[in-house]
Amino acid sequence: MTFATFTNILLMALCVAVLVQSARMMRAFKAIQTGDLGETVKQLDRATAQARTVLAELKDILATDGAASVRTIQSGETLRDELSVMVGIGNAVAERIMDAAASTNAVVAANEPGLPADKPVAKARRRKRGGSSASRTTVAAATPMPAMAEAQ
Repeated sequence: MTFATFTNILLMALCVAVLVQSARMMRAFKAIQTGDLGETVKQLDRATAQARTVLAELKDILATDGAASVRTIQSGETLRDELSVMVGIGNAVAERIMDAAASTNAVVAANEPGLPADKPVAKARRRKRGGSSASRTTVAAATPMPAMAEAQ
């Protein structure tokens, strides 16, 4: 089969496809002309009215839900600011505790020559989470510090 024959067959197939599509289009046009064009227009009007109603309802919902979302976001921002202040206070307290522990360790190390100044005297241990709020805090070990043991 030569190239010219192949292209002629391909062109014939495309022409047949165009004829079939043209016949379908002619039937569709005849159906529109003979059909109830007035009924089609009425259905389009009803669909347009329903679309307008739905859009109006969506606009109302968006206005009310948008305002509620803004209030929720504002209360969330307020809570975020309060939590930031609380975290800052907690960090300041933790720094003061660390400074007090360091100064206590320095005093104990000065009084007892066997202990280095940077080694903590009593280690804190962390308990497992759960249960009461008292069990969720970090508490010092049960052994007393050497300076306190001498005072007793």
